[in-house]
Amino acid sequence: MHRAKTIRLIWLCALVLLAGCEPRQHLIEQHLLEFGTIIEITMIDSDLLRAQSLLEQIEQRLRRQRNQWHAWEDSDLTRFNRSLQQHSSAQIPDSLAALLQLSRRYYDATDGLFNPALGKLIAAYGFHGADADANATAEIRRDIPGMHDLDIDGDIATSRNPNLQIDLGGIAKGYAIGQIADFLDANGVEHYVINAGGDLVVNGNRFGRPWRIGIQNPFAPGAFASIELAGKHSLFTSGDYERSYRQGDRFRHHIIDPRSGVSSSGQSSATVLADDPTLADVAATALMIDGAQHHRSLATALAIDDYLVVRESREILISHSLAQKVRILTQWPVTIID
Repeated sequence: MHRAKTIRLIWLCALVLLAGCEPRQHLIEQHLLEFGTIIEITMIDSDLLRAQSLLEQIEQRLRRQRNQWHAWEDSDLTRFNRSLQQHSSAQIPDSLAALLQLSRRYYDATDGLFNPALGKLIAAYGFHGADADANATAEIRRDIPGMHDLDIDGDIATSRNPNLQIDLGGIAKGYAIGQIADFLDANGVEHYVINAGGDLVVNGNRFGRPWRIGIQNPFAPGAFASIELAGKHSLFTSGDYERSYRQGDRFRHHIIDPRSGVSSSGQSSATVLADDPTLADVAATALMIDGAQHHRSLATALAIDDYLVVRESREILISHSLAQKVRILTQWPVTIID
């Protein structure tokens, strides 16, 4: 994550009169830099001053979340991890309590594939702002930590593995976007899109028409599929193109398979459509780790119906439910999962 910064604020006023009725509805957009990506807030509202106030409050919320959940800069999370490292125990701040409980729940549901305990290993691979450390990577891989190594008793957490370090990168974005969506709902905004680098929550519609969303091509700029959404939905994609580098002849990306301790393979991206953005975020991560082989069991364990996986071979595996909603824009082979 990076410090929130307003990049631009666009007021597109008086674009349309819905059904010829007053008051006028305006399309409002604001772009923020947070969670290591551009977060675009788009809403339709009749009150520009109220919309501006809501956007300012959202920016403040994102800044607070950065100070709570950042994985390597000073935050509630890094102080929590430091205490675990130094004392094998730490008091759980209120800002982390719900995320830690959700992380343990989804760790169990995915049989350990979703594993936020891998922060130290992710850092050793160079994804926490420092250079990769091959010796540290090898050492951690000999005793890979899991969320079962973290005991929680009230507001005290105890670690049984010195390699355990929490990284909330696979869940925090969905949780944060969900909170923003709840905030807009509570303030009466009926039509909006919250788009965090292709991970998004939509609600309502765009002047009576569905929101049209593209799904990122993992191999080249642009979209390989599109979907039209109206009403409340969460669409999340996890891919090997987001944070990656080459080390000799090896391709490294930040989504680590906790069974091997190396970057996941077999999948180039995974996309999930669900009601809950936190679930969609977690499910996309789990499918990115082992969706080519175990998509059915993961979908059942997480209770998701709408998902797709793009194999490294450029074959699309897609659930029957999602296949009815998505338009594929490429000529890649498609297998529909019943």
